[in-house]
Amino acid sequence: MANETRLEYESLPTVAPSYLKAATTLSGGLSKGETIPDIVAEVPDLEVRAEELAKYRKVCDFRHTPHLPVTYPHVLAFPLHMAVMTHKAFPLKLLGLIHVRNEITQYRPIEAAEKLQLEVSVGGHTEVAKGVEFGLVTRVRDRAGDLVWESTGTMLSRQKTSVSGGSSKPRKAQDEGLPFEPSEHSEWDVPADIGRRYASAAGDYNPIHLHSLSAKLFGFPRAIATGMWTKARAAAELEPQLEQAAYTLSLGFKKPVFLPSKARFAYRLTDSGADFALTNQKGDILHLLGDVRYI
Repeated sequence: MANETRLEYESLPTVAPSYLKAATTLSGGLSKGETIPDIVAEVPDLEVRAEELAKYRKVCDFRHTPHLPVTYPHVLAFPLHMAVMTHKAFPLKLLGLIHVRNEITQYRPIEAAEKLQLEVSVGGHTEVAKGVEFGLVTRVRDRAGDLVWESTGTMLSRQKTSVSGGSSKPRKAQDEGLPFEPSEHSEWDVPADIGRRYASAAGDYNPIHLHSLSAKLFGFPRAIATGMWTKARAAAELEPQLEQAAYTLSLGFKKPVFLPSKARFAYRLTDSGADFALTNQKGDILHLLGDVRYI
C-alpha cells in the first residue's frame, strides 16, 4: 500500500526501547477525521527457543507436546506488537489501551522446531461508545509461505466519540446467566505473583499485572491477571479435549481477575468445538466468555 509504514527486522527487536517510549508518551488520541495509519512489522525467519517455550508451558499449564501451544505465537509476536504500537506514526497512547476481545485461528498445529515468518499489522479504527477500537493483527506463515496461524486482538482506547449508548453499570454473570449449560468445571487458584511469572515467560511487563503498587497508579486496587494468561490457561485446560487440529479460539475479556483470586472455569464440549467461561467462585462475576469452533 502506498502509505503503508513497514518495519522489517532480521530478528525480533528488543522490547526495552518500546517500554521507554510507552512510559514517556504522555498523550495520544485521534483528531476528527483521523484514523490509525497502516503499520506493518515483520520477521522473516524465526526459530523458537526451547527454554522460553518450556517456561511458558509451565506458567500456563500446557502439556509438553511436539507442537506449540495454540496461544504461543502471540508471545513470539509480542516484540512486534510493541514496535508497531510505539512507532511514531501510531497516534494512540500505548499505556491505558484495553484488550477487549481476542480471536485466534490455528489452521494446523505448528511444530516447535519449525522456522516461522511473523507479521503484525494495524490500520483503521471503529468508534464505539467508550472510545475507539482497532485490531492488532498477527499472522504466522511457514517456510513455504502458507498461513498457519492468525489472530486479531481488539484493543480499546478510551476517548470521547460521537457514539452514544452503553450501560454505565457493570453487568454481572448472574444478571444474564451464561449462554450455555456447563457440563464440566474446575477451580483455579490464581496466585498473587502470576502477573510477574507470566511477564518473565512472555515478556509482557505491563505494570497493572506486576504488583499492587504499580497497578494503583493506573486506578486498580490490586494487580490483575494478564488477559492472555487467562486465555492461555483456558486453552491449556481445553486442549486435551479438542479433537480437531484446526479451530478458532475466540473470547471476550469481561471483568478483571484481581490477584490473588480463586476462579471457576466452566465449559461444555459440542460437536462443533466448545463453549467456556471463567467466573469468580460464586459465579456472579464474569471474567471471560469464549468458544472454540472447528474449521
